[in-house]
Amino acid sequence: MAKETIFINGRFLTRPVSGVQRYGRELLRQVDRMLAASEPARQVQFLCLVPRGHFEQPGWEHIQIRQVGMSGGNLWEQAELPAYAGGRLLFSPANSGPCFYVNQVVTIHDASVFAVPQAYTWAFRAKNCFVLRQLARNARQILTDSQFSREELSRHLAFAADKIEVIALGSDHLDRVTADPRVLERHALEKNAYLLTVASQGAHKNMTRLFEALRHSGTEIKVVSTGGHAQDIFRDRGRPSVPGNVQSLGYVPDGELKALYQNARALVFPSIYEGFGLPVLEAMRCGCPVLCSSAGALPEVAGEAALYFDPYKTEQIARVMDDFLATPERGDELRARGLQQASHFEWAVTARRTLDALLDRL
Repeated sequence: MAKETIFINGRFLTRPVSGVQRYGRELLRQVDRMLAASEPARQVQFLCLVPRGHFEQPGWEHIQIRQVGMSGGNLWEQAELPAYAGGRLLFSPANSGPCFYVNQVVTIHDASVFAVPQAYTWAFRAKNCFVLRQLARNARQILTDSQFSREELSRHLAFAADKIEVIALGSDHLDRVTADPRVLERHALEKNAYLLTVASQGAHKNMTRLFEALRHSGTEIKVVSTGGHAQDIFRDRGRPSVPGNVQSLGYVPDGELKALYQNARALVFPSIYEGFGLPVLEAMRCGCPVLCSSAGALPEVAGEAALYFDPYKTEQIARVMDDFLATPERGDELRARGLQQASHFEWAVTARRTLDALLDRL
């Protein structure tokens, strides 16, 4: 008997790796393994369609990849992809998909373009607001990462919350990565002698208030900032005034990031809006204590394993950092709680639940 085919919108493979692309890669890596080991999975074949041109090979063994079409970007996704999918089930994992394709399951990670529009360029916001509204109207199923995002998407898209399935992300992807401690020597960093922050430069990441909090803080500990800036996505609001104890490294590869987590005194994560907050779990998985915002999905993800602050109150951010640094035993306590909390989030579980959702719609 011929197998059913599930198509994958592989446009995310052409983009630099951020949280959304990480989700697609890790999820489908696990699905690829299940295609060999799981009896239900053997009943289907997955075919990932990508635009012609360069993309990073994900190393799948059982998910086929096929380059199709003549264009790329939005045009490919909206016009060529649906033609090649031909009405069969399509899985779009990266916040976007062909607007009017009905036989589609799409993962929408958060509602940030609606909730924090000031973080994005006008063009990106206009396009994505339109696309997300059409996907909510036309797709068969929406998946998202957290209960918080479920409620936010329901509110902003006027879409019944019970039609949105919550499937949490995993935290174990850095287990496969070998830490590269040379990043410490290269940037003159010492173990437990710096705080780490991992974020893009979007306004919702709240770096301006973090920098202001550092000026209120009674400590002069070094703060290492990592993360890229996608100019086609995030609005350029000018460079905030950076305190002298902040060292910006920009984008770092996974090996260096793991070493930074493992050797930091703590991760400070000040976002005013998060649909999930993957760096929080990455830090916990690497044994790094977490000080984070109480906004968005972060309490849902971090549970009792983090110290929280109101991201809008710079004095409170400063006080939480100062109190943590003045109480060394808190680090040991948070480290143990964080390892336990992160262990509840596995990509294999994410993949199993997602695969079940797809099989249910064949």
